[in-house]
Amino acid sequence: MNDLSPATRRAFLQALTAASGLVSLRQASAQADAEKAHAQAMELLKPGSEKIAILIYPSFTALDAIGPQHMLAGMTGASVKFIAATAEPVKTDSGYFITPQLTFDQCPEQLDLLLIPGGTTGTIQAMEDKTVLDFVAQAASRSKLIGSVCTGSLILGAAGLLKGKRATSHWQTLDLLKIAGATPVAERVVRDQNVITGAGVTAGIDLALHLVRQYRGDFYAQGVQLLAEYDPQPHFAKSGNAATAPKEVVDLLNHMHTGFMTKWGEKLGKVIEDRGGK
Repeated sequence: MNDLSPATRRAFLQALTAASGLVSLRQASAQADAEKAHAQAMELLKPGSEKIAILIYPSFTALDAIGPQHMLAGMTGASVKFIAATAEPVKTDSGYFITPQLTFDQCPEQLDLLLIPGGTTGTIQAMEDKTVLDFVAQAASRSKLIGSVCTGSLILGAAGLLKGKRATSHWQTLDLLKIAGATPVAERVVRDQNVITGAGVTAGIDLALHLVRQYRGDFYAQGVQLLAEYDPQPHFAKSGNAATAPKEVVDLLNHMHTGFMTKWGEKLGKVIEDRGGK
């Protein structure tokens, strides 16, 4: 540097100063962009006020309710409550208990979503329980959206809420939806106007993410999915769907549940008939 002429040194320092200024401008611009992106993200993450009730009843399938609850409760500001006939703890089909936060008579006047989980013997009993069906029908009338997971759709059907609707259910009970006047659709999540139904058990998580996206948008829903690290990588890629699972596995499960399928169909038809085909 000492060998440079004064004019050259001045030119070098001017260039260095200009470069430094350019770096500062770029840093300021990057900081402004980051602040803008943060502000936009915070705008997208503003709390909401959705009111969601998830029905629980004796011997319901735990994951049918817990999976959706986990995703929906990720919406800041949303009220996601388990609701039951009484305040007593409700035993799941897995053997543990869940304590409801609301009873039927404490149900909000207006709901954004009423969600019904499924089960086996518990679902059959719930379908025959007038108190449960009356609550479901009444709460549905003041809900923006009604939904189900797995065989919970049979309870919706028994309450007269699926007539003329496209709907899905657990693969073993899908065709029974016809008894309730619905059109069975073998898809993971099915939406028809104010009714949203999910297929078997784990489909409840997909249903819930569908709703988080509806309520809060793609950005928020992606965050909820990532926070839960919901990235399914099943050991048997084709065994989660009756259409692609090994035939001997499908046949075995159908054989094991023949009695349930018969009961579900008989009870559903009788309940709808007793309720005047509503």
